[in-house]
Amino acid sequence: MYQLPPKDRIFAVFGYTVVGIVTYLMTIPIQRLLYKLSGRKWTLLQEGLFVLSMLVISGGIGYLFFKFVLLANDPYAHTFSYFFLQNVIPTVFLILPVMIFLRWMFSDKTVTEIVVTEKEPTIVVKGENKAEVLHLKASELVYMESANNYVKVFYLLEGELKNELFRNKISVLQKEFPFLLKTHRSFLINPTHFLEWKRESSQTILLLKPGVTEIPVSKTFKKALVEKFINPAE
Repeated sequence: MYQLPPKDRIFAVFGYTVVGIVTYLMTIPIQRLLYKLSGRKWTLLQEGLFVLSMLVISGGIGYLFFKFVLLANDPYAHTFSYFFLQNVIPTVFLILPVMIFLRWMFSDKTVTEIVVTEKEPTIVVKGENKAEVLHLKASELVYMESANNYVKVFYLLEGELKNELFRNKISVLQKEFPFLLKTHRSFLINPTHFLEWKRESSQTILLLKPGVTEIPVSKTFKKALVEKFINPAE
C-alpha cells in the first residue's frame, strides 16, 4: 500500500473493503451448512472450518482484485502464493482476535432458532341484536348458561371471570361452537376449563376453573361427559 500513489491508496482501501464484505456474504451459506451438518450445534471445529473458508475465499477474491483491477495486469505483480503469505495471512491474524471475540460475544443471538407459534384464532359470539358481539379467544370462553330467550356467556378477561347477556338460543350457539360440551339442557361448557367432579346428594356437579364454578350435570349427558374427561384421547 505504501508504494501506491495517494489516489490509488484510497481506491485500494475501498476495493479491499468490498472484498471483505463479499467474502463474508459468501461464507454465510457455508456457516449455515456447517450448522445443519453438525446437528444444529456450533463447536470449535465448525468455527475453524468457517474461518478457513473465509481465509481461502478472501485470499482468492483479494488476489483477483489486486492483479486484475488494482495493478491492471502488471507483469511484475506478485504471484498468488506470495500475495497470500505476505498480505492475506498477516491481515487475517490482525483482525481474527477481534472477529472471534465479537462472534463469541453475540453467539447466543446468532445460533438461536426462532420458533414460530401459531396464533390462537378469535371466535365471535353474536346475539340476535346486531350490537351484541363479543370477540375472544376460544380458550377464554368458559361456559354458557341459557336464561329463557337469552344466553349468558361467561368468559375470561385478563384472568377475571366476566359475563355478557345475548338474545339467542343455546342450541344455536352449540352449533356455532362445536367444541363446547352440553352438561345440561341449559349449560354448555368449554372442556379445557374442567377441574373435577362433585357429588351433592343425588345431583352430579361439574366444577370449572377459574373461580371453581359449579355446573349441573343431567343424567342424559353424564355418561358421555364421564367418558370424555376420564379418557380425553377419545
